[in-house]
Amino acid sequence: MGAVSRHGRLLLVAVLVGAGVFTLGVPPAGGEQAAPQASAKNERIGADVCLQCHTQNAKGWFTLRHNRYRTSASAPEMLTGCEGCHGPGQKHLEDEKFRSILNPKRETGIVATQMCFQCHSTTMKASAWLQTAHAKNGVNCGGCHEMHTDTGQPSLLKAEPTKLCLSCHPDQQAQFKLNSHHPVLEGRVACTDCHDPHADGTMSAPTLKQGEDRCLKCHQEKRGPFAFEHQTSLAGGDDGCVACHKPHGSANPKLTAYFGRGVCLQCHSDIAADPKHLPRAGNCWSAGCHNRMHGSSTNRLFIN
Repeated sequence: MGAVSRHGRLLLVAVLVGAGVFTLGVPPAGGEQAAPQASAKNERIGADVCLQCHTQNAKGWFTLRHNRYRTSASAPEMLTGCEGCHGPGQKHLEDEKFRSILNPKRETGIVATQMCFQCHSTTMKASAWLQTAHAKNGVNCGGCHEMHTDTGQPSLLKAEPTKLCLSCHPDQQAQFKLNSHHPVLEGRVACTDCHDPHADGTMSAPTLKQGEDRCLKCHQEKRGPFAFEHQTSLAGGDDGCVACHKPHGSANPKLTAYFGRGVCLQCHSDIAADPKHLPRAGNCWSAGCHNRMHGSSTNRLFIN
């Protein structure tokens, strides 16, 4: 909020006293002047009062998408107006330094997001949000969403989704400029096609959408089931596509993590000295041998 003159604030307080919003004390019956006292209870003062100081939010406030519910007759009183998010404003108005109000920019952890979860608990639980990669790095709802201005973006985002993500993730933006990359900068793929910014952080890559469908929904030709699956983890599990591919971009063809048969040698190191696997033109899958490396229903060595 911009600076408010002392004269202006006193004038506003005087108006509110006259309206009965809060009292500053009255002379006792004996005629002695009592010291002014702020009301002990933090009362609601209404959006009209808030917007007299917060003029930058006044234009179109009542018609913003985020406020349509808060100004409707179906909204409970505790969720209406500015105070539906920020809490009662009376003590904020009485405070010489305009504190005593819930401002997420000054808060951390669950306190910074509790106002949002009053309505958005169906998106996820507050306890789950605290486990997300974003929350652990000090990013709260207001880091990505704009509550007071209509930006024209979906979900009240501050900017176009991909640009918003890359504003905090410059390393990934650089990878999208490598020779082999997913066409994110070209606008054909979005970050949210693979990532869920609200994921609960239980995966090793906390914001990835669950399951291999994040890759296979586009790369359907690689979908099984196969009689002979290609296990992609030395530990016996399955690291999925990212065991061999760099998902954002790579200097190698087909987003591979290493050049040529270097991808295969990360697991099959024994073949490097095997006379049956002498170097030849191409690599393991393009030299006419293991060209079904994603899986085969006819050959356990993935030979076509």
